[in-house]
Amino acid sequence: MSNKFGWCKNLKDKVNPNDKKMTPSDLAEKCISLVPFDKEDLVLDGFRGKGAFYNKYPNVVKKDWCEIDEDKDFFTYEREVDWLVSNPPYSKIQKVIEHSVKICRKGIALLIGVVNLSPKRIKLLEDNGFRISKVHICNVSGWFSNSVFFVSQKNISPVITYDPKPYNMPDDEMIEYKQKQKKYQEDYYKKNFKGKYKKFMDAMEILQD
Repeated sequence: MSNKFGWCKNLKDKVNPNDKKMTPSDLAEKCISLVPFDKEDLVLDGFRGKGAFYNKYPNVVKKDWCEIDEDKDFFTYEREVDWLVSNPPYSKIQKVIEHSVKICRKGIALLIGVVNLSPKRIKLLEDNGFRISKVHICNVSGWFSNSVFFVSQKNISPVITYDPKPYNMPDDEMIEYKQKQKKYQEDYYKKNFKGKYKKFMDAMEILQD
């Protein structure tokens, strides 16, 4: 039975493949070099993994770590730190920022997907006193799209501007776009899922008999 229904397993039980991407050591070193640490700063790696970031923090700082696979959950960490510098799970970035602004005194620096640095999240940082001071775009083979390492600090002027609300296409273009999008989705469904869905429904009927 598990083989028949494996394709439709509830997403909440699946591991997001983008949540287990280990940072190349040399990239972590590059990112860390962009963070303006002060001597004796307490730096947290909230998602240590194999230690790509944690092992590269400069000797002049104090450091701590969390790692869910070792029963140290970042989201239950309550100690105040000066900095959070890490590569967080991409599916939890909103939650990561929400917790980070509560425990960080000086700054937050994260390596995330370019598409994850949204106006909504920049505003969340700014509403809590953090301004983005550096943005470093990079690429790692095997990772989805480009990545960005951003540094956000308190008491600085931001280097990035944004619009919190999206602009709208002209009405005629929007109508055409929606028509094309609908056709694309229908074609994609027929190509990739229609057969699997029929097999699933046939299997459900067998179970109900």
